[in-house]
Amino acid sequence: MKRLYVAIAFLAIAISLCVFEQYTVSTTYSKATAYIDNAIEQTDKEDYKAAKKTCKQLNDFWGEKQKYMTAMIDHGSLDEAGVTIGSLEDLADKESDSLEDELINAKNQIKSIHDNQKITFGNIF
Repeated sequence: MKRLYVAIAFLAIAISLCVFEQYTVSTTYSKATAYIDNAIEQTDKEDYKAAKKTCKQLNDFWGEKQKYMTAMIDHGSLDEAGVTIGSLEDLADKESDSLEDELINAKNQIKSIHDNQKITFGNIF
């Protein structure tokens, strides 16, 4: 009977970790996308000071969430997105024409991470 309780405990732990991972990835994706969309709007209005502030907030947010996601997600894709996000503030400071392109690139990288972590039949098998 003790074996059954241990098995149920391990199953409960595994399910809890899965729920935590899905919640973390989903909320990180939605909040990071909101920051990026806001920065794109500011760049379109040529308000680079506000875009720089938003990019800094995005970078801080990503740094905070990345330490949790590193345990659950492929490091290569996280690091790639982190490098792109890290360069956005500098591009906004220089008022670079490529800022909007890099924001879109960061958004696509984050979407790719989100899509790869969803629980779907194709991702499991």
